[in-house]
Amino acid sequence: MQEAIQVFSEYIANYGYIALYLLFFLGILGMPMPEETLLVFSGFLVSTGELDYWMTMLVCYLGSISAMTAAYWIGRKVGYPVIEKYGKRLGLGYTVYKKTESWFNRVGKWALPLGYFIPGVRQFTAYFAGITQLSFVSFIVYTYMGGLVWCVLFVTLGWQLGERWEQLFDLISRNLAIFFIVVLVGIVAFSFYRKKKGK
Repeated sequence: MQEAIQVFSEYIANYGYIALYLLFFLGILGMPMPEETLLVFSGFLVSTGELDYWMTMLVCYLGSISAMTAAYWIGRKVGYPVIEKYGKRLGLGYTVYKKTESWFNRVGKWALPLGYFIPGVRQFTAYFAGITQLSFVSFIVYTYMGGLVWCVLFVTLGWQLGERWEQLFDLISRNLAIFFIVVLVGIVAFSFYRKKKGK
């Protein structure tokens, strides 16, 4: 983590909010990047006076939602045509994909806001939303809502913790991830239960 923080510090010191935006944009698109750490560290820089709270919040939020939107359109314009053209050769795999597509459009959209809080999941959900042809309006509502809560929570956390942020960050982020995984699993289980009961 110390190496990552040093890199963040250098980029932000040299390029300011532009660096912050690009780090978030590339991280959400799939480049290996500890986004929660960057959010909380940005909040810490707010507490030291190096960054402005509202400007930091805005830049982090815009970086995350613009990357999620780009991932959605990549999935929709590239991923979907490829799967539809070649997917039927997968046989059972294509059938599973179509069932998953139906589920995602009914219930899986909740994975978009919840996925922000689960490392490794948030990068996947936007691509999959595009591939499964989730309506863009639904995508915006769920994704932008989740991104706002995510940014506000972690930047404020870093701001309030100040110099203690490293000591408490791992504990807080790990417990949050577990909580949202449980919530997501609960939504999935409930949707399958309702479907089975309906049949």
